[in-house]
Amino acid sequence: MKNLSPYIIALVLSAIGLTSIAQENNLQAIKIDDSQVDALALTIDGRFGQSINGQAFQQDVVASHKGFQYVSYYDSQRKVCIARRKPPEGNWEIIKFDDYKYDNDDAHNTISIGIAPGDGTIHIAFDHHVDTLHYRVSQKNAANNPEQVKWEAALFGEIRDRLANYWSDIIPRVTYPRFFQTPSGGLSFRYRQNGSGNGENMMAEYNVETSTWSKPWQIDDSDGIYRDDLNESPRRNAYPNGYDYDSKGNLHTTWVWREKNGNSNASNHDLSYMYSENGGHSWKNNAGEDLKRLAYIHSPGIKVADISRKHGLMNTHGQAIDSKDRLHVIMWHCSDETIAASGSKLSEHRWGKPEARRYHHYWRTESGKWEHIETPLVAGSRPKVFIDKDDNIFLIYGAKSEDAEWAHEIYFDSGQLIIAAATAGAKWTDWKIIHTEKGPFLNEMLGDLYRWKTDGVLSILVQGYPEKKSAPTPLRILDFKFQLK
Repeated sequence: MKNLSPYIIALVLSAIGLTSIAQENNLQAIKIDDSQVDALALTIDGRFGQSINGQAFQQDVVASHKGFQYVSYYDSQRKVCIARRKPPEGNWEIIKFDDYKYDNDDAHNTISIGIAPGDGTIHIAFDHHVDTLHYRVSQKNAANNPEQVKWEAALFGEIRDRLANYWSDIIPRVTYPRFFQTPSGGLSFRYRQNGSGNGENMMAEYNVETSTWSKPWQIDDSDGIYRDDLNESPRRNAYPNGYDYDSKGNLHTTWVWREKNGNSNASNHDLSYMYSENGGHSWKNNAGEDLKRLAYIHSPGIKVADISRKHGLMNTHGQAIDSKDRLHVIMWHCSDETIAASGSKLSEHRWGKPEARRYHHYWRTESGKWEHIETPLVAGSRPKVFIDKDDNIFLIYGAKSEDAEWAHEIYFDSGQLIIAAATAGAKWTDWKIIHTEKGPFLNEMLGDLYRWKTDGVLSILVQGYPEKKSAPTPLRILDFKFQLK
């Protein structure tokens, strides 16, 4: 193989099952802290897995602001909790809300938190899978003056079924709620309305000047006929990878479509993209042209990568923006070559055989062109992406332990934390696993974007795997710094 490039060699090694990666980079991870949030966090025995405190569709579950870090989770008594600490050495303080109990075993019904920098309010949404909204918000400046407030449940208001208690209409059929901060110091709220294969993404905006929410508005549409060589589908929903603002204040999002008429072994397809210059009130396609109607399957210029339903494309991955405002997306799916190498065939497995799955790196250049690399990394759980000031990319995900078994096709009974990295100098072709934390862990890996941006510390949430189903396990935060060797 002496005449092949290092990257091609890496792909060949990966395809034949070797875990070493041929081309080296000089990045290394240093673990600087291991902090236990709660010794008895909830695990469940559900048809969508055992993890309820760490799922890829949570944004955010760990968030830092004004020197304090916050974590939301369910404890062993099935109560909604928010913990905070002052890193690096502060002890965790825990608020347990006794007025609500999570009473099912659906792993979709996670908790998301948001912090509005402008007025210091802390917002939480919890327990949804096509359910009426469950939402509560703290008093003003709870996060802006953290040392001056008493960390107790009375700091938060009552549970609402609408974002504002003076609204006449509740918010029904909510799934996958997420908060994200706006450049003005406010907050956006995004959720899916209706169900998988037939739903729309909705947004609302929190104004810190008035401490009020706007009415939610729809940002995409499930309508339109989609045809491929599998079948015809009349409706669908978009699964977003994330929502991120660039340095100019533009909001970027990518997603995959899930078809209503997907067969049991094929449903998601294609990578789509749009951006907004006004916080999501109107959108433009990849060429900068205004979308004349809500984004839908036939909107011109939004599809930026063709990915067949036959290639086992998973949904809800990771994205991030680098210092040059280039958007990076990393998703897992198979290719014709990896499927053939695994001894399988197209559409034989819904998500492809595990050994055929690869992480694929898509990014948008400064000119708006989309580039793509199939990395040599065999995929584990759905990844999250973090980019440093030098535009090096760090990928966190869960990988299956050797003795673990797959459950529900994409989750495994126990796993380990993997941190992989690629350097901007090599144009992100030098992917390398730079840290393995053995676990065993139950959750998909999630990190604190805000501490990463301010301190260069990557805080990763992990939860231990239970020795017997539904047994509570420790919930921890692992802190990492990165440097060149």
